[in-house]
Amino acid sequence: EAAKYVERNRDHPFFLYLVTNAPHGPYYVDEKYARPYEAAGLPKTMAKFYGMITNIDENLGRFRGRLDELGLTENTLLIFMTDNGTTAGWIDKDAGYEYYNAGMRGWKGSQWDGGHRVPCYFYWPQGGVKGGRDVDVLSAHIDLLPTLTDLLELKKPTGRVVDGISLRRALLNEHSRMPKRTLFAHVQRSFLPPKWTQSAAMTERWRLIDGQELYDIVADPGQQDNIAEAHPQVVKRLR
Repeated sequence: EAAKYVERNRDHPFFLYLVTNAPHGPYYVDEKYARPYEAAGLPKTMAKFYGMITNIDENLGRFRGRLDELGLTENTLLIFMTDNGTTAGWIDKDAGYEYYNAGMRGWKGSQWDGGHRVPCYFYWPQGGVKGGRDVDVLSAHIDLLPTLTDLLELKKPTGRVVDGISLRRALLNEHSRMPKRTLFAHVQRSFLPPKWTQSAAMTERWRLIDGQELYDIVADPGQQDNIAEAHPQVVKRLR
């Protein structure tokens, strides 16, 4: 359906926002995708979860192939991203089956980086945004609107204060300094949210967790060594 939409709108600028229900429960996926993971000895639920990821990968490949066929690849900005860290932690702790989370601490719904740090890929050859390198800038969902407005030279919205910053310079590999800032994640599902509970204050270097624990994300990306006592001024500033 996404490819058909592009085909119908290929002759003028289009916007496509495709949100899949996978990988997520209920774990409905063709057995051919789960079978290789089951054959490798993984539990059935985990095999289906990874099978869903394989299915997404295959379909994204098909979609990109269709962009090639339509001659749209060079001048289409393609963004691939996810919305949270891995969906679960241990499926079977006794057996040692743990979902992959790139060495990060925490899972979906967590204040740790493993709960909210996600991949975000930009690809637009004609616009100078190409693959093959990391853009290591602290960023968040609030940066997407200013980035797209700036990168695509769109009319900026009026009458509203827009949060976030444009990542255009970073994406184009221009070496001007990006502004230093602090971002916040706060996981709350309470009617009266307890202060500090499941919160993270984030800079390029630091993570203040729950207003108490401090981690140097550069030296300790797995967030294992709480160094709050050694850096009281950093804790005070982030609080």
